[in-house]
This record gives sequence, C-alpha cells and structure tokens, in this order.
Amino acid sequence: MKTKIYLTCFAGGFRSGDVIGYALGEDGQGLASHLSSNETWAKHDMGLTSDWKHEHYAKVYPNGFELIWIDDPENDERWQAALKLNKERPKEEHQEQRASAKITSTKD
Repeated sequence: MKTKIYLTCFAGGFRSGDVIGYALGEDGQGLASHLSSNETWAKHDMGLTSDWKHEHYAKVYPNGFELIWIDDPENDERWQAALKLNKERPKEEHQEQRASAKITSTKD
C-alpha cells in the first residue's frame, strides 16, 4: 500500500509572496521543506507537479508513495493527524532529521 505524503505551504521567506513548502508523511515523518517564490512553484519544488524530491521520498517509502496537496492545512484532518503524530515522535528522531538535512559548505 502506498504511503500518503501530504504537501502544503505557508507564507514566509524573504520577499513578499514567498512561501515555505513542507512534506509530511501520513505517519508523521517530516520529509522535506523548500523556500519557493509562490504556491505554484511550491507545488513544483515539493514534487507534486514535477519529479523533484521523488528520489528522497522513495528512499523513505520504498513500497511507494502518493503525493497529496493540502490547500488548508489548519483545517485539514489528514494534515492535522499527521502533524499530531509528528509531535509525538521522539525528540532524538527530530534531531536526527535536522542533522541529516543540514547544508554543509564545500569551501574550506
């Protein structure tokens, strides 16, 4: 059975109109985030209308995944249930996820 990955975005960023997209597995696992210039680009950057991030999603869910865009995360029961599970995950797991997502410089 394919795991559902919920995608959404919230206002934020550096310029007016910027959004930050998020991917959250139905099991509560935080998967990805991305700064985009607007919601249309967030859908692309998070992999809904492109194949961006699909390789990463497939590594986490090798049995398959289904991407679902959430327009209103504050009121969407699926997003809220996954978010609740995310908050219940062990603190150490969140630290591991952040550590694996760190950007490192190639400069010395």
